[in-house]
Amino acid sequence: MKELTLFYCVTLLLAFGVNLIQGQESPQIDLFLSVQKTEEIKKSPLGVRQQRIKRMIVELEMQFTELARTLQKDNPEQAEKLVDAFKSSKEMLLEKRMDEITELLDLSKLDSAGEEQKKTIDDVKSLIEFLLKDDEEADRIKEEIKKLQEWKDAIDGLIKDENKLKEESEIHTDKDKALEDLNKQIGQLKELIERQDELKADTEKESIKGIDGLDKIAEKQQELRELTESLRNELKGDKEDAAQGKESKGDERDLDQDKSSGKESLRDAEEDQKWAEKKLEEGKGKLAVEAEKEALDNLNKALEQLEKEKDRIEGLSSDDLEKLAEDQGSTANDAGKLSEKMKSSGDTEGDPSEQQDPLKDGQKRAQEAVESAQSKMGKASESLAQGSPGGASESQEQALEDLEKAKEEVEKQLEELKQNQKMEALVQLEQMFKEMLERQEKATAKVLVLDEKRNNQDGKLRRADRIELRSVELQERELSEKSKEVEGLLVDDGASVVVRNVVEGMKNDLIALADRVDANETGSFVQRSQKEVEMTLKELIDAVKIAQQMQEQQQQQQQQQQQQQQQQQQEQQLLPPSAELKLLRLTQLRINRRTIDFDGEMKGSEKLNDVLRRQVRGATLLQKKITESARELAARGQPPVEAEID
Repeated sequence: MKELTLFYCVTLLLAFGVNLIQGQESPQIDLFLSVQKTEEIKKSPLGVRQQRIKRMIVELEMQFTELARTLQKDNPEQAEKLVDAFKSSKEMLLEKRMDEITELLDLSKLDSAGEEQKKTIDDVKSLIEFLLKDDEEADRIKEEIKKLQEWKDAIDGLIKDENKLKEESEIHTDKDKALEDLNKQIGQLKELIERQDELKADTEKESIKGIDGLDKIAEKQQELRELTESLRNELKGDKEDAAQGKESKGDERDLDQDKSSGKESLRDAEEDQKWAEKKLEEGKGKLAVEAEKEALDNLNKALEQLEKEKDRIEGLSSDDLEKLAEDQGSTANDAGKLSEKMKSSGDTEGDPSEQQDPLKDGQKRAQEAVESAQSKMGKASESLAQGSPGGASESQEQALEDLEKAKEEVEKQLEELKQNQKMEALVQLEQMFKEMLERQEKATAKVLVLDEKRNNQDGKLRRADRIELRSVELQERELSEKSKEVEGLLVDDGASVVVRNVVEGMKNDLIALADRVDANETGSFVQRSQKEVEMTLKELIDAVKIAQQMQEQQQQQQQQQQQQQQQQQQEQQLLPPSAELKLLRLTQLRINRRTIDFDGEMKGSEKLNDVLRRQVRGATLLQKKITESARELAARGQPPVEAEID
């Protein structure tokens, strides 16, 4: 508590510094008149007061780091915030700017000093807002999503484990039928091997005839691949392969069972057959033969594994049934641990008079379903221990049904939270882009005014003008840092690669702009570059607005009907295809304009300076990324609505 009090004290001191700066804005003219009457005084009273404020800022920066160390143990989040505030203060060059303001005051440049004071006040206020900003809700959603994802992974693991146990129970229930099915599959596999061997021989013979002879074999190879896939799907347990539970206790055992059942080798054989098809269609007989040989090797490996599985089943005894009962008991224990974890997470204190949270209701249903599954698993373990695998299989089936219900509930909560998180991210992005646009427009206007002054002053800038231009440079660098902050929001899974690439390109443009302004450039090239940044921000704002509208529509649809699989995959992206495609098109047009602009700049100078060279490299890199994004968008197979693009 003491450390948190210190944290807010530092924030209040920062606010006090703002008041001091504001307080000296109004009396500055009267005080300066008194300085005029006393010419022997080198320093103005305002300058002295400004230096005192500078010392306060320096002291506050020191307190940021000291307090961060104090808070690190008990309040790491607040400590991180203070460190970030210290970095921001350094990036804003507050200490240096205070010296510049003092110099302006001592030189009677009251207007320029006043402008710099206003900017400094705005920057210090932004630091205060940053320190007081409450990220609790966003953090809560993030933690809730993380928790639910862990539950989902654990349930997936339980489903996979229970399916394996159920399969083994069914084998013990009717060993003769299991062996009959396995013998049938072995027979089918032997036939596949024979046909693959014949195809390989035909390929070797037909290779000399060219693509015509090989094309017919490609059709037979495709047919054989489909039969291989069909056999793999018939093997026990393949339907559960999609469930890859990260917390499954039987992962190593599952891998061994996949190998023993031959599924993995058959899957490898399919890949080899598919490659052979491709090479046959291309008329590359030698490469096709090599692929067919690999397919044969994998088919024979699968046969060996199936025959070993047959020997294992034939040798099953009551001891194996006891081991199965132990494994079932272990899985039931895992389900119980998960149930307790879910229950303890839901037992948070709250106001009984408050309306019940639908998310909590769903989580409670999921927990109860896991608890019920644990009970069924316990019965299955008892049945196996009593030598009744048939009864165990029935209980295992019921346990699986409970686990599927739990998984469905958790997935519903996850989807809703992710939708809320996505909408918050979109709103935050829009606010950030709007703020950046407002600041860029001010910087652009200043450069235009200063360029006009330069033209009226024989191509030169006075000291006060150069200080004003310096503030533009700082503004552009701050905007590039803001772009980095935006990039940080776009690193999560599902974030738009298109937006990320565009923001990265804009960040590089802002750095180049700052470097040019630092070199006292204010000409048409710099002005056009600033306008391009403004256009980029406007396009990003439009894209985010489209995404918000689409998100709202999708949420309304979800309340009315179940979303189809294709729509669910589309929702994983932060921006819909229509917004991304529009942004791609506008970015390409902007790259085209910049290319022409760069070409004119090169022709107008004798040598290519470092900043221009860097800008050309940046545009080249952005072009590559935009091309990749276009291919990725096309590969999704989700054509946008034309009306939305225009």
